Amino acid sequence: MANPVMWFEVMGKDSAGLQRFYREVFGWKLTPPVKEMGNYSMLERPETGIGGGFGEGDARVSMYVEVADPQRFVDKAVASGATVLMPVTTITPTTTIAMLLDPAGNTFGVMKPPPAQRKTTKRTTASKTTRARKKSTAARGRKSTARPKKRTRHS
Repeated sequence: MANPVMWFEVMGKDSAGLQRFYREVFGWKLTPPVKEMGNYSMLERPETGIGGGFGEGDARVSMYVEVADPQRFVDKAVASGATVLMPVTTITPTTTIAMLLDPAGNTFGVMKPPPAQRKTTKRTTASKTTRARKKSTAARGRKSTARPKKRTRHS
């Protein structure tokens, strides 16, 4: 799918209460809240589904859509009736987002995908494992197909 939803946020006046609620209801594991980020706590990365966070602020639920060029999509959204809440901002070295309101007043964001290091690491590991298996299989094959030496009689 082009431009998938990759993150969600649930914000409210009582972030600790929100975090407790979602932890108790769904059994989600959350990181410790970061005070400097509005007591923001992130969902430990699930095996399936999208990641998300819970923090202090005006009550809202937001989704973030993955886009390669956040500014291009901000410009496109504004031209279609959106309002910018937060311009394109680099939050951490791997997190660049912008936040907007759609024409109905719903909060949403655009988010640049993180660098592809994870995918590269998995491929590298997989290819090393595959090479190791092929090598050991080839070695076993050589051993099993080797012909025994002919015995000669000594006079």
